[in-house]
Amino acid sequence: MVLVAFFWGGAFNAAKFALSDISPLTAAFFRFALTALILLPFSFRELARTKLKSRDWLDFFLLGLTGVFGYNVFFLVGMQTTSPINGSLIVSASPMVTTLLAFPILREKIAAGHLGGILLSFGGVCLVVSGGSLRSLLSLQVNRGDLLMLGAMLSWSLYAIVGKKVMGRRSPVVSTSYGIAAGTLLLLPFALFGDPGFGSLAGAGWPAFSAILYLSVFASVLGFLWWNRGVSFLGAGRASVFLNLIPVATMVISLFFRDPIVLSQIAGCVLIIGGVTMTARQKNKVELAGQSLIGRMEAGNRR
Repeated sequence: MVLVAFFWGGAFNAAKFALSDISPLTAAFFRFALTALILLPFSFRELARTKLKSRDWLDFFLLGLTGVFGYNVFFLVGMQTTSPINGSLIVSASPMVTTLLAFPILREKIAAGHLGGILLSFGGVCLVVSGGSLRSLLSLQVNRGDLLMLGAMLSWSLYAIVGKKVMGRRSPVVSTSYGIAAGTLLLLPFALFGDPGFGSLAGAGWPAFSAILYLSVFASVLGFLWWNRGVSFLGAGRASVFLNLIPVATMVISLFFRDPIVLSQIAGCVLIIGGVTMTARQKNKVELAGQSLIGRMEAGNRR
């Protein structure tokens, strides 16, 4: 989950390179068309032997609608008019929304350690973004791009909820593959008939194409598979806490662009990692308690 957060943190920077030459919906389509092609050789055997039911198609459609189509339309269009830092801050609000949605929909309990980890890590995100200035944080102006990123955040929260329910019936490989295929098909007409659409590819340079490749391989193939597997192990609420590491990844990547790192950002990193650690320990305690109970039951049966 930590690596997934860093892959997605790099997506904010990569998106800027891609959008410098390629239109947003065209970039989104080629990102996932390439992702589908990369996934096919690895997932074909499992897909071929998996017998689908009629209800599965609705599940895959919802995965594609929320996690592929919805998120990327809001994300890439929004990134045209907002900064990577603002985008990462807004996306980092997903754990709170996901936890609130997971409580009534999935009936996931909100443990004290879980809630504390969310608040601690989100506080670190705010510290990183504000530069340690409360006035700067409170005076953050919300432009069109920021509003669109709110849509991306909500789309991802819904994807986490849908993914948790779907993967109770289907494996992460099957769910991810069909979800990406559904989302790619939803993006196709917008890429074809949008303006400039595919025409924007003619003048695109190697940085834009490299960014699309990064978005496909790391932010999509590895990111989606590992994210879905993490959700199946941790639950939607706990897994979403790791999204708070995305601004940290953006900050680390900025070092390659010679952007200065200040003390408030380092302090924010400590808070974010502390929040993630608190949530991970909460999960470990639950697992250890379960193992202890099973061990006592087995001992009783032997007696």
